[in-house]
Amino acid sequence: MEKPNYVLKTNEAVLFPKEQSKGFVVLKTGVAVVILVIIVGSLLFQENLFAQLSWTPRVLLITLVIGVLTMNGRKEYGPSPMELQFFDEYLILYLPKRYYNKRVTRMEINKMKYSEISKCVYKAESQRIHLYGDGISTWYNYKKDGTIPQTPTKVNEYKDGLIYFGTRLAVDVDFKQEIEAYSPIKVIVENS
Repeated sequence: MEKPNYVLKTNEAVLFPKEQSKGFVVLKTGVAVVILVIIVGSLLFQENLFAQLSWTPRVLLITLVIGVLTMNGRKEYGPSPMELQFFDEYLILYLPKRYYNKRVTRMEINKMKYSEISKCVYKAESQRIHLYGDGISTWYNYKKDGTIPQTPTKVNEYKDGLIYFGTRLAVDVDFKQEIEAYSPIKVIVENS
């Protein structure tokens, strides 16, 4: 196996679900139980029990449902290990364990030849590096027991595609300078 000329190891910024307090979990469960009781009761009695409530409990229940739904999806940025591996003819964005959602965490190996990269953009507002062009992504979805399968979950050859990584937690790294120093890629900085 070919050794890279240079490896930039750091952490990328990935959105993780924000941990919820026990009080919020109890509130969420309580609201779900009340809604379930209203639905089941309405089906059993063949009458809209929600409509039977006075306006105060209706407004309170609607407010609680909206509050629970909006707070349920809160996320915050957290560190996730990454490597940019620079070779003579190509680069690899290696993500050993990137979180996507509760069910999907995967190891990714994203390979792009320098000659097939059409553009590299640093998005200052979102603090992400985007690499546009052709390449190959190999994904290994972690199993429930935390192991990786022997064969890839998916191998995707793409044309005019995009790979990216978040830079907001790697404040000590000048990605523009690093990419331009170890590859023929020129990084375009977009401020908006």
